[in-house]
Parts: sequence; C-alpha cells; structure tokens
Amino acid sequence: MRFPLPSGTSCSKATDPVAMGYGEATGLRSLRQAIADHLRYSQRIVCRAEQVMILGSAQQGLDLCARLLLDPGDSVLVEDPGYPGASHVFGLTGAKVIGVAVDNCGMKTEPALPVTPDMRLAYVTAAHQSPLGGVMSIERRLALLAWAEACNATIIEDDYDSEYRFKGTPLSALKSLDQGDRVIYMGTFSKLLYPSLRLAYLVVPDSLVDAFASAISVTCRHISMFQQEVLSLFIAEGHFARHLRHMRLLYGERAEIFQQACQIQLQGLVSVPPITTGLDATAFLPAQANDLEVTRYLASQGIEARPLSFYRVNQMPAPGLVLGFSAFDGTAIRAGVAAMGQALERCLR
Repeated sequence: MRFPLPSGTSCSKATDPVAMGYGEATGLRSLRQAIADHLRYSQRIVCRAEQVMILGSAQQGLDLCARLLLDPGDSVLVEDPGYPGASHVFGLTGAKVIGVAVDNCGMKTEPALPVTPDMRLAYVTAAHQSPLGGVMSIERRLALLAWAEACNATIIEDDYDSEYRFKGTPLSALKSLDQGDRVIYMGTFSKLLYPSLRLAYLVVPDSLVDAFASAISVTCRHISMFQQEVLSLFIAEGHFARHLRHMRLLYGERAEIFQQACQIQLQGLVSVPPITTGLDATAFLPAQANDLEVTRYLASQGIEARPLSFYRVNQMPAPGLVLGFSAFDGTAIRAGVAAMGQALERCLR
C-alpha cells in the first residue's frame, strides 16, 4: 500500500527545529490528542491524551505490559488459538500462560474463568479474534471485565484492525465498557497505514500512566518525533479518516471477491466462514488434513499461507489456513484461488 503525503499537508511543521529535538517519552502531544479524539468517535473510548503512549510497535507494547505487570509465577490468560507474539513475550517473564478456548464469539467465559490470586493479566483480540476472525460477544466482554475485577487483574485489548470492519454493526470496544480501569487498549498503524511506519500506541488506565511513561523513557527515550509529527498532521487534516473510509470499501470488495472465489473454486477442499473484518481470512481444511504439510506444499507452488496450528497454545485447533486477500485486486484474487484449488486437489486427494 502506498502512503504519499497528500497535497496541502503542512509538512514544513514536521521539520521545525522543535520537532527535530528530544520529545516527551510518551510521544508527541498533538499526536496523542489526535488519537484520543479519533478513538472517541470511532471506538467510543473516552480517554485523555495523557493516557496515550506512543510506541514503535504493538510488540513493544506487549513487552512493556509484560515487564510492568507480570512477575515469575503469575498467570496470564490468552486466546487458544491466538497470537503467538503475545504468548511468547508473556512466557519470557516466567509467567504461566494459560490458553482459553475460542469460538466465533471470541474467548469463552463458560466454564467460568479461574479466579485465583496469581491471575494478573488477560490478553484478547475482542474485535477480530486472531486467527479465527470471530467477534467477542457483549456477554463475554462483560464477563471478562467482571473476572478482571474479581482477580484485581488487567486486560490487554489488542485492536489491530477493527477499523476495517465492512459487514455488521461493530460492538463497543472492551475499553469503552471498562468502569473499573482494568483495560489497556492497544492499537497499531502497521495495518491501518503500512508496517514500516513503526508506530503503535497504548491507552492505559490513569493508575499506570506514570509507570509506563517511566519505562518508555528508560528503555527507548521516545519514538521518532519526525514520524509522529507527520502522522499527527495526517490525522488532524482529515486524511486519515478519508484513508480509512476508502480502504474499508476497497477491502470489503476484495473480501467479497475472495469469499465468492473460494465458494466456487475450493468447494469440498476448504470452508471459509463469513469475512466481516480485516485483511485476511481463515479457511478450514478437511478434518484429516495436516495444515503444516499443506502450507509447505502450497509454498512449493508459490502460494503463501499460514497454518492454524501455528497459533496453538495448549490445544491443537482444527486444521486450517490463514490467507491474505487485501493486497490483491479482483483478478489476482481469482487467479490465486484457482491456483490454490489445483494445488489443494493434488495435496489433499
């Protein structure tokens, strides 16, 4: 995806001498305010600029959370299957990582989640579960918040791409329902704009602002001020909102083309649930398939996919593939699905 600076953007502000020096550890004030304003209308999250922490990546955010909130022997709940980058960084602290099963309504809260003194953290992708794609139901969101209150624990809500929801009515962010200041909301511009930008953010409870600000100052001083200034102007001048509207429509069209192509050309080979959000989709293989072997064979045919087993924590998920569609136009999608169908025919039968 290209990201040219739109004509009329006041890029001279980004080269002001002040912008070329050191800045606040938590990030450029104007960018933090722009993010807080955006979240207010896009996610119904009411927060102040002081609660927004600008980081170099979502992974850095997870690392900070792990260092500040976990001690060896603590327990963390994660989705199973779920994002491996979270489980790995939590495990490095010496914490016990506990996988909780998920379905098309997100992390399961029945049977009841464990309430013990060692429970310190839960990590969820509530708006678009990674990798299965489900949306956490309102009942489960409320149950998870109640669990956090009972355990005196913190929830990390990783919202990596819910801005690209093109079907259905989005639910309120978990953070917007948080009455007990238990939720850290995490967002990234890697998927909303492009990965090499290397900008992400956390919205932390008031009680954690000072601790996170100090940790950022000690570990990296602050993120590039020039990039923050450009992004701040991009948002403030309305380009970011227009970009999201345009890409939401484009990705929605590509998701529809991908879904239809799979239904026509991969019938009997994979099952693709409805695609409502994001940049990729899950395709379930026949029960007897080995998804790791399938992805290796597809790679030998020039087709990139990721096995669902890559995301396992404790339990092996149903065999399947995670497939990207957003980077391709309709012609390329149809051709790619056709080629994948031929490869799967040879691999599975």
